[in-house]
Amino acid sequence: MALDVVSCPATTIDVERSFSFGRDYVLFRRHKLSAQSVTRGMAVAFYSENGKIKRGLLYKWKLNK
Repeated sequence: MALDVVSCPATTIDVERSFSFGRDYVLFRRHKLSAQSVTRGMAVAFYSENGKIKRGLLYKWKLNK
């Protein structure tokens, strides 16, 4: 019985987490963003939350642009 409850595939959890993150990212004020903008924004947010982008790096990049 425990295997029936605990044996969900790991990919299902990742997909559900992605949808939840996307729902939180596209708030009421952002509902008119294009699909490309949402995809890029979610990617940047994901990488920065997981330590792949150093804190302050995007700010410095924007200043130099």
